[in-house]
Amino acid sequence: MKRRRSEIDSFSNIGRYISILDRLMQMYYDHGLSDFEIGWGQQFYVEYLYDHPGASPQEMTEYIRVDRATLTKTIQKLTRVGYIRVVGDERDRRVKHLYLTEKAVPAAKQIKKIHADFYQVLGEGISGDELERVEQLLQQMAENVNRKVWHRMEAHDER
Repeated sequence: MKRRRSEIDSFSNIGRYISILDRLMQMYYDHGLSDFEIGWGQQFYVEYLYDHPGASPQEMTEYIRVDRATLTKTIQKLTRVGYIRVVGDERDRRVKHLYLTEKAVPAAKQIKKIHADFYQVLGEGISGDELERVEQLLQQMAENVNRKVWHRMEAHDER
């Protein structure tokens, strides 16, 4: 009979591996994007706008799950380097729409290429069904933590 590790040991290992993967992904993406004016932190935003032109900052906050301050800083940086243009809504001036510029398109395509390459490396020796199950489990873990943490971040932003 297989012995079950303690919950603390299991968390410690899961947390450690998530941290290791995060750091390795940052290095992989930063290297792959070194010819562009963005890195790991900004690639999520560029890709989202590539796939969803005209998205609002609110949509991006919900999808990427970042606080408004982080989103604002990132949009400012991407605007400063000429990757995003902000367009006011014609009907509601409070609403902004975000679009990639032509300058950003090569970076977005490189991000897509890096995704494919990284996914291939990540999945070596793992079946498609297993990778799909890992994704489902990670999504569930993120939702579990989100229910406990996210509302605190939103409350902090309203101060």
